[in-house]
Amino acid sequence: MGYAPDGYGQVSVGIYNCLPPDRQVGYNAPEEIYLKRAPKVEFFRAGPTFRASFDYSVTKSQIEAEFPLSEAYKKFGIDDSQVARVHENWTEWAIGTPERLKTAACWAAPYGPVALMSVANAESGHFAGKRVAVAPFICGSTPFEGVQNKSYVDEASISVTDSTTEGWEFGLAAEAGMEKDGTSVKQTASFRWSKSTTHTTEVRKSHTESTTIPGREGQWTKLDMRACAGVYSGWLRYLSGGEYGLYPMRAPVQAPGFPNPVAEHQLHAPADTYSDAEATLLRDYHQAEDDYAKALQDTITAGPSDSDRGIFDGVNLHLMNADAERRRLQAAIDALGI
Repeated sequence: MGYAPDGYGQVSVGIYNCLPPDRQVGYNAPEEIYLKRAPKVEFFRAGPTFRASFDYSVTKSQIEAEFPLSEAYKKFGIDDSQVARVHENWTEWAIGTPERLKTAACWAAPYGPVALMSVANAESGHFAGKRVAVAPFICGSTPFEGVQNKSYVDEASISVTDSTTEGWEFGLAAEAGMEKDGTSVKQTASFRWSKSTTHTTEVRKSHTESTTIPGREGQWTKLDMRACAGVYSGWLRYLSGGEYGLYPMRAPVQAPGFPNPVAEHQLHAPADTYSDAEATLLRDYHQAEDDYAKALQDTITAGPSDSDRGIFDGVNLHLMNADAERRRLQAAIDALGI
C-alpha cells in the first residue's frame, strides 16, 4: 500500500488521518485480526458533517491488494466455491435483500447497504483484516512553533465486555480534548463491534492526564490525540439464505488489552518544511485556537444575566466569531494538506 506522508509524517488511509503501520505508538495493534462478529455501523459528527465508523468508500480491488481474498478464506474456514458473491463496493445490496428494505434504506443512497448492515444480525457476519495504519485521528490536534509550553488534558471512557471469543475488548467510545486556561473543547468517536454472545457485563474505564509539551527551536511541533487503535483492511463475511457473501471493508479496531483508549502523539517537522505562506497559516490557526479558548472562558465567566443581557450577547458573539475563524483556518489547512 502506498503512503504519502505529510510534513509531520502522518498518512491518509481512506477517511482516516493516521500514522504509518510500523510507527511505535506505545500499544499493540496486531498485524492481522479475525472477529467473529460484524462491525456495527455508527455515525458520528466530525465538524459540520457526519461520518461512518468505517470507510464504506473502499472497493474490491483496493482491499484485494491489501489483504487477498485467499487469506480471508483461510480465516473464515471457507473456499471460493462456497461464496455466492464478492461485492465490488458498498453500493451493492446484500444477497437476498427484500425490495421493501431497499426502499426503506433509500435515504442513504447510494450506500443503502451500509444503513441495513447497521441493524444486521451480528452472528451472521465475521470480519478478517490486515493492519494498514495505526492511531486513526479522531480527537484533536494543534500545531505550534519553537519553544512553547502548552498544557493539555485528555479524558476518555470505554465500555468493554467481560469476555469475547478472541479476547478483544468491545465498544470503544473515546472523548478527548485540549484544555487551556480551564476550558476544553472535546470531540468524540465510536468504534463499536456487535456482540457475538448474549451474556456480557459492561464496565467503564476512564483516563485523565495532564501534560506539558515543550517545543524545540527550528521546528514545528504538533500534538495529536488519537484513538489507540489499528486501521484494518479486509473482508466482511455474511450469511444469507445459506449463501456466503463478502464486502470489502476498512475499519478501525481498538487495541486489545490497552487500558487507555486515547493516546498522545507528538509529531515534529523542520521549520523549512513549510513555505512562508503555509507557516503564516499555521501561526494564525494556533492564535485562533488561543482566541477561541479565551472567548469560551469569557462566555462561561459572563453567563446570562437579565440585567446585563447586552454584555452577554457581545461575549457570545465574540465566541461565535472566534469559532468561525478557527474553523475557517482549519478548513484551509485541510484543503492544502498541511
